[in-house]
Amino acid sequence: MARRPTGIGERIGKSIARERTARGLTQEQLAEIIGVEQETVSRFERGATLPPLMRLIQLADYFEVPLESLLRTSSSRVADEASDIASMLSKLDGQNRDFVRRWVAEMCDKLAKRR
Repeated sequence: MARRPTGIGERIGKSIARERTARGLTQEQLAEIIGVEQETVSRFERGATLPPLMRLIQLADYFEVPLESLLRTSSSRVADEASDIASMLSKLDGQNRDFVRRWVAEMCDKLAKRR
């Protein structure tokens, strides 16, 4: 079983690695794109070094994701989870958003009754 990141550096690193690999990039390629050494990307992804704020903004811009998505990976805060769901819903048209909302409401009702 994979170890779940615990510190903010590890969570940010996991986010960066997830976004990089989703685009089929190597650490070396990402390093070249953002103007750092490959080892710097490696340190970011391992959580050994926190990226400076401006570098995080640069990464979010390059990955075309909200900055907060790099900061909140695997957060269990209800507000963060709700924000993640809202972000997913925003990519759907009105009919599909309504379908997902109804399905989620039904599932929540069923699961709440199982307690």
